[in-house]
Amino acid sequence: MARKTKAEAEKTRLRILRAALTLFVEKGYERTTFPDVARHIGLTKGAVYWHFKNKPDLLAELVVFMTERHTAQLARVLSHPATLDSLEALTDYFVRRACLIVDSPTNRRFFLMVRRLDWSSSQFVPVHQRIRRVSTMPYAIVFSALEGMRRTGVIRRDTDLAAVSSVVMVIWLGLLEHALTRCLETDLERALRLGLQAVFNGVKSNV
Repeated sequence: MARKTKAEAEKTRLRILRAALTLFVEKGYERTTFPDVARHIGLTKGAVYWHFKNKPDLLAELVVFMTERHTAQLARVLSHPATLDSLEALTDYFVRRACLIVDSPTNRRFFLMVRRLDWSSSQFVPVHQRIRRVSTMPYAIVFSALEGMRRTGVIRRDTDLAAVSSVVMVIWLGLLEHALTRCLETDLERALRLGLQAVFNGVKSNV
């Protein structure tokens, strides 16, 4: 049998990632197996193992793949994160990112799948280690932007970047989840702007 070209291998890898997303949503991460993923797209179990060494590895690559997908989509409607040099620009970025998730069925499924996982489980330690290095993850973007604004004097020098970034993420993730599950009857964009403004007002430089 002829060896697959790099393009063919990448195409198969993307098919596996998309199948995994579908099955993780439909069956749940815990109940989905590599044979399930293989059957879903007409491959052998060995073909899935050739691309991914285990299920946590598959999940980590799925998170990275979807994050890069979000970033590429955002690049068409908003400036690159490197231009997030003001609190207003950072707020706009995360409002747009939330709307991008709400407006796309695939993005909605992925977001809800990730939120349902028990991230405290030891099995996800390798996943944490993998995605922690991805600069386009939401937390990394907030932290990096605030770090730059602290250097330029937009926010106070004594700002605890980790704490503020965490609070921003809790507000963003929480309101987004409520919007997707329709738990709250509120306008997502307005709620996000109010929440982020309240946090940023507390660290804004008076100079």
